[in-house]
Amino acid sequence: ANILVGIPAMLSPNQELNYDPDQARQILEDAGWTGDGTRSKDGVELELTLTTTVNQVRQKTQAVVKANLEEIGFAIQLEQVDAGIFFDSSPGNDQSNTKMYTDMNMFTSGVGAPPPVAFMVRFYAGPNNEEIAQQENGWAGRNFLRWKNEEYDALYEQAQTESDPERQAELFIQMNDIVINENAVIPLVSPGNKQAYNRTINIDNIAVGPFEFDYWNIANWNRIEE
Repeated sequence: ANILVGIPAMLSPNQELNYDPDQARQILEDAGWTGDGTRSKDGVELELTLTTTVNQVRQKTQAVVKANLEEIGFAIQLEQVDAGIFFDSSPGNDQSNTKMYTDMNMFTSGVGAPPPVAFMVRFYAGPNNEEIAQQENGWAGRNFLRWKNEEYDALYEQAQTESDPERQAELFIQMNDIVINENAVIPLVSPGNKQAYNRTINIDNIAVGPFEFDYWNIANWNRIEE
């Protein structure tokens, strides 16, 4: 339900997920999108394009999204782009995720070490919109969505200099809620990490953490006594 996950103190308790196709249909009806099959409004059909990289898992995810949206009256066109092109931010590449010339893009990104300033910058417009990816900055802005919210920007700037951990956590929770409530991004899954260890290693001394290399304290590892 949240875009900011992985840091317990900053996990918003204010969001929840509800799978309710009937309610979704009613929302579209109330907004004037009507008709059997693909809905339309004022002569415009409800057609969207969902683009992601060529990847078996992502293609399966695309299929699920397409099926769910078409069930309630969308027409969804799926596109797949080679990852080397999709993540290439060269100014001449019109298929990059930084330009995002399609209705919806899907890719994976994770929260780094706290505080998550570098992660949440992707929703920050910045002074004079300098963080928004656009032709004027060679599509180098980190806000690929070209979404702007003045309240969010003010909270982000405050969080960058906030020294009180509890207050900083409150600011990031508020930022998460703004992004989710305005549907700027729709989280799908928080991918976990996988580790495998020999059965003879003392698991209590491994100390795996979310923001360190798995072997950061390997000097403390030892074998279980037989």
